[in-house]
Amino acid sequence: MIPWPARFARVVGASWIAIAVAPAHAVYDPAREYVEVPAVAARYPDPTIVIATPAFATGKTDFTSQAELESFVDELTRRSRDLRVRVAGYSQEHRAIPLLVFARPAAASGGDVQKNGKPTVLIIGQQHGDEPAGSEAALALAAELSARPRAQILDRVNVLIVPRANPDGAYKFVRGLKNGADVNRDHLLEGTPEGRALGHVFVEYQPDVVLDCHEFSVKIRWFEKFGGLQRHDAMIQYATVSNLSPALTEAAETMFRQPLIKALNAADLTQSWYYTSTYDMSDKVVSMGGVVPDTGRNIAGLRNTVSFLIETRGVGIGRAHFKRRVHTHLIAMNSMLDSAAANGPALLTLVRKVRANVVTAAGTGELVVVGATTQDRHALELVDPETGANKSVDVDWRSALEIQVRLKRSRPYGYLLPASETGAATRLAHLGVTVLRVQQDANVDGERYRITRIQESKKDDVRHNDDDIAVNVVQITTGVEPARVAIKAGDFYVPMDQPLANVIAAALEPETQSSYAANRVLMLPKVDAALPVYLPLYRLPNALAVPTVVYESD
Repeated sequence: MIPWPARFARVVGASWIAIAVAPAHAVYDPAREYVEVPAVAARYPDPTIVIATPAFATGKTDFTSQAELESFVDELTRRSRDLRVRVAGYSQEHRAIPLLVFARPAAASGGDVQKNGKPTVLIIGQQHGDEPAGSEAALALAAELSARPRAQILDRVNVLIVPRANPDGAYKFVRGLKNGADVNRDHLLEGTPEGRALGHVFVEYQPDVVLDCHEFSVKIRWFEKFGGLQRHDAMIQYATVSNLSPALTEAAETMFRQPLIKALNAADLTQSWYYTSTYDMSDKVVSMGGVVPDTGRNIAGLRNTVSFLIETRGVGIGRAHFKRRVHTHLIAMNSMLDSAAANGPALLTLVRKVRANVVTAAGTGELVVVGATTQDRHALELVDPETGANKSVDVDWRSALEIQVRLKRSRPYGYLLPASETGAATRLAHLGVTVLRVQQDANVDGERYRITRIQESKKDDVRHNDDDIAVNVVQITTGVEPARVAIKAGDFYVPMDQPLANVIAAALEPETQSSYAANRVLMLPKVDAALPVYLPLYRLPNALAVPTVVYESD
């Protein structure tokens, strides 16, 4: 990562700012936003607190610009002896993505943070550019941690803050990145600079707890489908993905979610499980956050962290109730820090044990390749848009709390990629996976993937928003069959006896839409109905007993 330039926000001629050519203020048009009737608006009064961040400056009518964010962070570096700031990466329009590192003793590098024996909490704001409340709360939290008495919590916990993960989207006030991609679906592929920047944070700092901060739509879809507006202040969901350690789910529920609910209740803020729905107005199924291994919440879980998503009631209503929304995020952030601090030794022991168990599981048991949500019924708690009264609607509900297994396979000891698959090997290495390069030829028993079906398909997302840029993937069905594998010097060996084994499986098992095969990271062969066709990928049931060296990617 890149060190944060000292006083950079005031140095107009600095190299980073010479590259950024966009104006300072976000492209936000309040005329496009939905205005609630007084009876609805009265249900969401702002708290009587002071939040001294840029968006709450006197006369401010839009949201914090990139320049204001950078200047604010720069000022914090002068106020706090515990804060070090680095640039995690740059957006597609070359805006900086700062990482704030709070630790005692102060430390910039991940190695130094990990050595201090405290749990590390990572807070991510504004992966979606039109969801500003989490970013503003992240700045408010940074200000709190820069002064007494809140700074004292740093005696028991490290805090990492990425206040704005999508600065280009924030400038344009749109959900996606410059190229239309969704960075919150890029945590496994890391095909964007923004996705890689967040990946670097995970690899270097190895957080134990992650809170990903978003906002949800108040009117669109809910009014059209159910005649109501979203009611709750916050929606919450921890990681729900196949192959996640049950111990992490238990810790998420008992150590973190229950205290978070109490904290929100104490502030008279309402909450529910997170849910969403498609943009197909005839489809009235409502779904919890998905079980696919691609979102930040789920990939963080497979990285063996306690991982949470929180969303507040904000998309489509502009600055309405903005202080309440920021306050809600801030309460959630502080609750996470308090829970991590209160459970520090137990949390660290748990995470170490989970990582060790993943290592020792190599070559044993089974792993889930494809999972699905469970069908159920649920009562949505909405608000009548005319009267402000509560409105309950029974809906078909897809629960992510119980995952249905659609496909499972034996857990291999490792995977083998031909030397031609440098792209896949490099992406795995960037995720933090140890990838080895074979040094001599050998023949071993293994398994190969025979393609039985392959077709182009639009990537499925529970939102089904036609305004989002369509991402085409390849739907692949394979059969695994025994094979004698001829290994060549220069091939890539990816062992599963490492903590990121479940991330490896998510990337390499081909059947999910987030896999490297589905997204053409692997070189797909042409299918000939008259001939058997195989993926350039093999499963190995035992450790590879030939010389290897660690693959050092660029």
